[in-house]
Amino acid sequence: MTGEIATISVADVERYAADGAVCLRGLFAAWIEPLRAAVERNIAAPGPLGTRYGRADHKGTFHGDRYMWTYDPGFRDFVFGSPAAAIAGALMQSAKVNFFYDHLLVKEPGAEAPTPWHQDLPYWCVSGDQTCSIWLALDDVGSANGPLEFIRGSHRWNRQFQAPDFKFTQTYSDELEPIPDIDADRAAYDILRWDMAAGDCIAFHGLAVHGSPGNQDGGRRRRALSTRWLGDDIVYRQHPRVTKPIRDPGLKHGDAMDCDLFPVVWRRHPAAALASAMVE
Repeated sequence: MTGEIATISVADVERYAADGAVCLRGLFAAWIEPLRAAVERNIAAPGPLGTRYGRADHKGTFHGDRYMWTYDPGFRDFVFGSPAAAIAGALMQSAKVNFFYDHLLVKEPGAEAPTPWHQDLPYWCVSGDQTCSIWLALDDVGSANGPLEFIRGSHRWNRQFQAPDFKFTQTYSDELEPIPDIDADRAAYDILRWDMAAGDCIAFHGLAVHGSPGNQDGGRRRRALSTRWLGDDIVYRQHPRVTKPIRDPGLKHGDAMDCDLFPVVWRRHPAAALASAMVE
């Protein structure tokens, strides 16, 4: 289990609970170059789930891949050696943290394809509330190169929406209601967005509504690694219209997530108090 230590504040925990997303600064500086190297390996030789996001007529390249930790030691080192699991555990107020999967999202300069507004949970083979993604910027992110945006408090709307395919060809969890057309009336929503330096991250809840425009910067990439983490109340969900894991995890509907594919990476020390804001 990860032994690296990071400190977050009680205010960060409270902001995560209230807004559904919080930007944390400079916690992953040591991981930027190792992860950039791993990203370049993946782009040169994608895994079995590697893909180009966007419609066929979108110009430029929006590259994605998932579950890289299962075959690339650079991504695996981050999962088990970085403070990401501990940060997620503190924010979720969970006693243990399972790793779900890693998700690479690279918008090259001029990539037109947006990330559509969506929630993550409707895509996933899990049920429960304690979910946390840590979206780590591997390049500086500003207004032009695809910043991630969130609707403040949307994780507590008590609503789930159909999940749009990033290739704009289908939807997941079709029994749910369509997501509102947020871009048609942006002023009606409290939209969160942060300028980020490489090594900053955004931690967000699986029901937080979020999206990202294309990379309009002709000279700057937007490489990001989003790792997904699960807390105490999460169980496995079998559903015909969710994205499938890279392999069968051997779980049944309603099972706890503990298995080789979704390992426990962090546990809270019994004596630790949340008020200390010390992530172990």
